[in-house]
Amino acid sequence: MSAESDRRSDRGSHSGTTGSRPAPTHPDLLDRVTAFSLDEDYAHASRRDDVGAHAGPRSRRSHATALVVLALFGVLIVTAAVQTSRNAVSAAQDRDELITQIQARSADVESTRERIQSVRREVEQLEARYFAATSEGQAVSNRLARLGTNTGSLPVAGPGVRVVVDDAPNASSAQQEVLDKDLQKLVNGLWASGAEAISINGQRLTNLSAIRHAGSAITVNYRSLARPYVVSAIGDPNSIPARFVESDHGAEWLDLQATFGLRFDMTSEENLTLPAATRLDLRYATQPKAAR
Repeated sequence: MSAESDRRSDRGSHSGTTGSRPAPTHPDLLDRVTAFSLDEDYAHASRRDDVGAHAGPRSRRSHATALVVLALFGVLIVTAAVQTSRNAVSAAQDRDELITQIQARSADVESTRERIQSVRREVEQLEARYFAATSEGQAVSNRLARLGTNTGSLPVAGPGVRVVVDDAPNASSAQQEVLDKDLQKLVNGLWASGAEAISINGQRLTNLSAIRHAGSAITVNYRSLARPYVVSAIGDPNSIPARFVESDHGAEWLDLQATFGLRFDMTSEENLTLPAATRLDLRYATQPKAAR
């Protein structure tokens, strides 16, 4: 009995030991994960609240600054647009005013030219009456007529040649266009071939006439010419064509015609009329002895 009681006491003591598990020395893994995750969530929320509390006024200030910048940019754009519109209107007004002034000046110049021609005709009539009165006057009249023909101050009529020159058909380069130097060569060749008076598109040439380019046009006596260019020359219609072809300028023009396709037509005319020059510059004059 005593031995069995002792075994029971031992079993009881062992069962009591096994029934109440001793408390673990280290925390359980699940408890650690739960505790740490909650701590991290609380910390993250706390930091977010702190950042929001500090950044809220700064964010509002940045937003207000952006609105101010956009407003200023809009004002600048509107101001620039208004200024551009005003400048465009002002430029258009200035251009219209300039065109009006040019048209008015051109009309004045044309009116002055017409008046000069009218006065010139009156002078010619008075000269004719005076010179016809005496034989000496007739001699002076004949001399003035010769000088007027040479200087271009008087209109002239008679036989001669007419030359028509123009750009090549469908000209695509400057080499296929009639240039001012080409007309200069043509005129010089006609003078050398015996021409007594020359005009281009109705503009009488004098010893002071200039043939030059002005922009895209060729000018003679400061008047723009239009294509084709018609050159009329008073002189012997039988000898001028042959002498021109044999001259250096004639050879150059024939080369232009053959190489670049420039138009060149010369015909003999029985009667040509050339007007007087519209611009004459007086370089030298003396008072007659009888009037002193």
